[in-house]
Amino acid sequence: MATHLKYLVSLYFPCCVLIFLYTGPHDVIDVLAWTLSLWLIILIDYFSPKINSAVAKKRIARNFYDVILYVLTAIHFLIMALMLIYASQLQWDSLHDVLTSIVNLIVLRILVGTTSGSSAIIVAHELIHRRQSYMRLMGRLILYTVCYEHFIISHLRNHHLTVATPHDIATACLDESFNDYWKRVLVGHFKYAWQSAMKRTDTTPLTGLPYHWLANTVLQGLLVEGMLVIVILINFGWAAAFIFLFQALSAVRLLETINYYQHWGLEQGKDEGALAWVNQSSFTEYALVGLSNHIAHHQNSSTSFQNMPYLEQGPKMPHGYFVTNLWVKLNNASYMKVSKGVIEKYFQEKVV
Repeated sequence: MATHLKYLVSLYFPCCVLIFLYTGPHDVIDVLAWTLSLWLIILIDYFSPKINSAVAKKRIARNFYDVILYVLTAIHFLIMALMLIYASQLQWDSLHDVLTSIVNLIVLRILVGTTSGSSAIIVAHELIHRRQSYMRLMGRLILYTVCYEHFIISHLRNHHLTVATPHDIATACLDESFNDYWKRVLVGHFKYAWQSAMKRTDTTPLTGLPYHWLANTVLQGLLVEGMLVIVILINFGWAAAFIFLFQALSAVRLLETINYYQHWGLEQGKDEGALAWVNQSSFTEYALVGLSNHIAHHQNSSTSFQNMPYLEQGPKMPHGYFVTNLWVKLNNASYMKVSKGVIEKYFQEKVV
């Protein structure tokens, strides 16, 4: 039972953000103090015990795990609503109001953007792999809130088929910096999704009829996301629309940071039996609902997160996901230098 309850750790940060939004707006000191909840997560991840690979993880799929996904989904949409209300209440009448509101917007971006990227999108990722249509719809709705719905096509039709090869958009090349990766993948995902959707549109029964191009699912997603921004602008004001787009950018950037270090330098890894980096942080596993068991996910993507085994057929990351995310952002050169050494040692040992 203790193993089951460990996944409740995933509720900690979203709940912190929820309380922050419900009790706001805050003054400058209070709003900055709320960022301590994020620093605490990074600190815990740094000192997290390693996963004990000797202990067999025999788990049975239960409704309990699905409820965690449902709760995280509900919290995310509640966060989105409270964020818009919060932003609409910010004052801009005096210099003090302007400075306070700017600090509030910055912290909103940090906290909401982080929970959107480290909780909501990860839940969406889990849901779009499920067989049930209503779960896939939930995942799609979450991705609308970060303006990244086209990720579904690129992730399912490109990434999972070509992972750890030069053909995969989301596999970072050896020595590729995050900034270069970010520019490449942001365009690459959309371009692939658009072209893939257009091919499917051209083969539908609607082909040849007026406006058949409206069947393009990527275009549909863009229209939904555009209408959502307009509705927010009209009903909550420019500050709410701005922070909605800002948190979406932050969330997507966090998602792609995770993609970056999950497969960095493994573009030939599929032939060598390495699909992803191994993460040993037990805190990362439970806080991110099993996402770090990424090798097993690529071996069988339909397996639910609680049944995903911990596998070690790959180079080992020095730190958990939360620490590595900060490492990539603050000192990408150091990350690449250390990771390159780990990869070289890993493949040398495989040859021997």
